[in-house]
Amino acid sequence: MGIKSLAGQLDRHHLTEGYPALEEHALQELIHDLERFLEPQQIIVDYDQRIAFSYDATGERYVPDLVVFAKTDNDVEQVMRACDKHHIYVIPRGSSSNLSGGTTPILGGVVLTLTAQRDILEIDTVSREVRMKPGVVNWDLQQVLKPLGFFYPPDPASHKIATLGGNVAENSGGPHCVKYGVTTNHVVQLQVVLADGTKLWTPTARDYRTDLDFTGILVGSEGTMAIFTEIVAAIWPQPETIKTMLGVFSSVEQALDTVSALIAQQIVPATLELLDKKSLQLVESFVHAGYPVEAGAVLLIEVDGPSNDVLEKVASIQEIVQQQGATDFRIATTDLEADALWRGRRSHYGAAARLAPHLWIQDVTVPRPLLAAMMQDVLEIGHRYGFDIFCSAHAGDGNLHPIITYNPANPEELQRLKETDRAILQACVARGGAITGEHGVGIDKLENMDLMYGPKERQIMAQIKRAFDPKELLNPLKVVLAPKTVTGDRPELTEAIPRSSIWTPGSAEDLQDAIRTAIGKHFRVSIGGGFQRWPVVGGAPDTHIEMTALNQLVDFDRDNLTLEVEAGFAAAKLLALLHQQGLDVPLLPYTGEDTVGGLIASNARNWRNSFLFGWRDVVLGVEWVDGRGDVLRFGRKTMKNVAGYDVTKLAIGSWGTLGAISKVILRLRPYPKHRLFGYVSHSDAQTLLKMSLDLSGHYNRPEGMVLTHWRDEDPCLWLSHQASGFHATESLVESLCKKLGVHVTWVDEELWKQWEQKRQELIHWALNHGIYGEGGLKVSRLESLVQGLEGNHDVLSWIVYPGSGAFEIYGKSSFRSDVLGLQRVVGSGRYWEKPVEAAWQAIRKRLEQVFDPYEVFSKIHE
Repeated sequence: MGIKSLAGQLDRHHLTEGYPALEEHALQELIHDLERFLEPQQIIVDYDQRIAFSYDATGERYVPDLVVFAKTDNDVEQVMRACDKHHIYVIPRGSSSNLSGGTTPILGGVVLTLTAQRDILEIDTVSREVRMKPGVVNWDLQQVLKPLGFFYPPDPASHKIATLGGNVAENSGGPHCVKYGVTTNHVVQLQVVLADGTKLWTPTARDYRTDLDFTGILVGSEGTMAIFTEIVAAIWPQPETIKTMLGVFSSVEQALDTVSALIAQQIVPATLELLDKKSLQLVESFVHAGYPVEAGAVLLIEVDGPSNDVLEKVASIQEIVQQQGATDFRIATTDLEADALWRGRRSHYGAAARLAPHLWIQDVTVPRPLLAAMMQDVLEIGHRYGFDIFCSAHAGDGNLHPIITYNPANPEELQRLKETDRAILQACVARGGAITGEHGVGIDKLENMDLMYGPKERQIMAQIKRAFDPKELLNPLKVVLAPKTVTGDRPELTEAIPRSSIWTPGSAEDLQDAIRTAIGKHFRVSIGGGFQRWPVVGGAPDTHIEMTALNQLVDFDRDNLTLEVEAGFAAAKLLALLHQQGLDVPLLPYTGEDTVGGLIASNARNWRNSFLFGWRDVVLGVEWVDGRGDVLRFGRKTMKNVAGYDVTKLAIGSWGTLGAISKVILRLRPYPKHRLFGYVSHSDAQTLLKMSLDLSGHYNRPEGMVLTHWRDEDPCLWLSHQASGFHATESLVESLCKKLGVHVTWVDEELWKQWEQKRQELIHWALNHGIYGEGGLKVSRLESLVQGLEGNHDVLSWIVYPGSGAFEIYGKSSFRSDVLGLQRVVGSGRYWEKPVEAAWQAIRKRLEQVFDPYEVFSKIHE
């Protein structure tokens, strides 16, 4: 029907000219097919009504050829099958509050609206999960969870209208990300419909996942690879106390120096929000939140947790803020005062919308210590191009939102805006940042992705989309454009290398040479470093690449709480180094020979934080060498980054089947002076399990909980806490022990190191003399699992992680693979893995072809 030009539409013809418009006869055939199973009111044909679905919060407009409201999963499946049959584009849409043009139908096609699907299907407070449809509004979910004593941490500014499906599609952030992380850190599992109409569930994102992280790569994919029909998300117990504060400063620089001072004192609040002088004046005239309009900047600070811990933090924050020269410091004394301060911050965009016919809001993220410099860059760029820019920022995670007012009807002003925007993004990348932190790429930043990623990385991203959507029907011309040409140097290597050898590269260049040699010699290689949990099975490798010589510390940014390290660095050595600096990565082991890269590639779990999803929660970036011998680099040393697909997630748990990890960027956290370690022993494992599940529903729960039953010993619940709220956690454990009639023994850290060493020895014994099994299931089903393990004579020892539902089995070689939730069994020459759905097998094969076209890497799944 053609692409019509509307007010607010930028010139995108150079992108769209190669795509033919939908023919009228094809549209009519589609409508005819849809009318067979949809009600008339579910299909919008009228042009004037379709205009309402032509834009999102960016205002750039493209009218769809058709709008369809999906009421059920079956509707989604049928629509996708019909569009696949007629080769018609589909753009999934929620409330369309996104700020990247991600839901605009730039090529026309069908807008598939999911807002009618607003059911919350299940709330499991024992497993701390909620299962819901994609049209559930973020705010509505919070109101349902509140009486149950839980909350869902990601809270974008649009949370009162934004749907959870859209939040997942955009990997939304919000003010609380500095402490709780972004959406991907809370999505457990997705039910999706693929472009051909196939409906299936992704593997869990929890730490017992054994396949590629399909959930992780789909979160933030902006509807370009699958349509979400159900979402399982992790929920958190509500904190005991929340305190909201406002620090008032004479300048932005002074406010940001205060942020650095807080982090240096190992204080990481729940939120750290910044507004500059222009923003304060703008917001105050709009909502009258009580902001000081004469100030140069303010910091909105929130802390939460146990009451005593919060009071201590508030006192420390007040002292630091005053030391930094703040002109005022306010503590909200009532919920109404706190709500007023937050209303002002969340109204920033709405207040700005009154100033001009249109706003351009940017979304750049830089390493936190560079935020002040980035803000100065933005102001200088605005002055250069004639724009008066004002800013807000999620200062705790380096996320800056410059806002530019402009008139889209003025061609000259529009051109200057585009040049200003590009200059801001260039400055961001020059500071090591990501060109979009939480708003997505969409079409807004589509043509600027070359600033951040080279042609090889962009080509990989384009191929990843095709692995999920081979016909490229889902939300076209969004997120990434495949470069027209991709060059790569392939030096001819003639050195004779024997097949049965071990190669030990000392640099990424050596690793490239090794892989290119393997390609030329038709060798198949396995990748590893340090302690090998089990050999790669399937396609026996000709040679092994040992990574332990890649052991350099590349970048240690204490102020940013990030570290970049080569993959062969010994994990226990790195942990000791971090602890000396008062920092921590809770997934690193105290003992053993594992390398950092090996732990990440195997998605190895650790007892010290039961409630993380595993390595995917701490790995910010990955460099690896793929099966072409090319160095690929994805991610940044920023807390937020939604520039392109989250390819980093595919490296975690990939077992060297997609490439050899050479470097990683890790997110650090403070390592507190006061730590809690202990255990509770009892003859009945179910009593200890009940205790752990009761604990896990409290905000003050121990971070680490492990239930063990070693052979010839009583079951034991091990507890660790290495975060704030030390005394509150200790009191909670002791009160629950008293209630259950058991005793907790508090110990020092050395006993934990012995426990960890024993686990390593058990794994080694099981792989060589018995079997090692692992799996997981919903926490609320662990009672049945433990009952089965206790009655299984082939199971000699077992471990259950009550925080995630993961478990490990150490048993006899005669063990049968019929344990509830079992994912994998290895040992005694055996390898068994739970069958994966055919659709995921096909996508995995296509992804392996993307990264390893010459099949140089050994595969577990063959």
